[in-house]
Amino acid sequence: MKIPVWGEVGVFCDAAVDRIKPNADAANQIRELADSWAMWRDEKHRRLAEEHGEGIHSFAVFEALGKLVPDDTIFAVDVGNNTYSFGRYLETKGTQRVQMSGYLGSIGFGFPAGMGAWAATQDLTEFKGRKVVSISGDGGFGQYPMDFTTAVKYGMDVTHILLHDGQLGKISKERRSGEWPVWETDLQNPSFAAFAKLCGGHGQKVTKTKDIADAIRKALAVDGPAMVEIMTDAELV
Repeated sequence: MKIPVWGEVGVFCDAAVDRIKPNADAANQIRELADSWAMWRDEKHRRLAEEHGEGIHSFAVFEALGKLVPDDTIFAVDVGNNTYSFGRYLETKGTQRVQMSGYLGSIGFGFPAGMGAWAATQDLTEFKGRKVVSISGDGGFGQYPMDFTTAVKYGMDVTHILLHDGQLGKISKERRSGEWPVWETDLQNPSFAAFAKLCGGHGQKVTKTKDIADAIRKALAVDGPAMVEIMTDAELV
């Protein structure tokens, strides 16, 4: 007789790990996985050579971010090319958590989700004090920009990483891949870093790869809402 076991996957795995024995006949793939991981890391670094003056490579953003955030960071990731880049390039560590919306037209999820994560951690002893980092493109943040004033009002310690490519990059990419005309995906944006400052928070714009780490480091040190606006190339996802 077989019955389903329902439960939160993390809790289940912690409870089951010491009771499950590996299959003695199974091939040991640890070495193969380690080799593949090393090859992928080399490939990621080689991709920096793809920059050709149209904006920063998204790999450079997430490579720096992954190294600088605490081991218990809570990430809130929006919808679009920024989500793909996060998945490809950021290597999580420690007890970090990642919130995602599951797509389904939910562009704009990132920063509000970060606010929600911050608010929730104020009442949960296990998560209190964890750094919250939200991530979006300019299209995503532009859906609900005035939420930043709410974050300032309540002193929400959320660091927002905004990849600004001046368009709905994922939609543009899908149209090109389908050999359709790219139509009405360009955006008329303000300086989001200046906007963050006008709202009373921290804001810094980055236009050069060499300045990414310093800008992120400063934003993470802010006790309150902070934004790093990074001018990226929509093709370098």
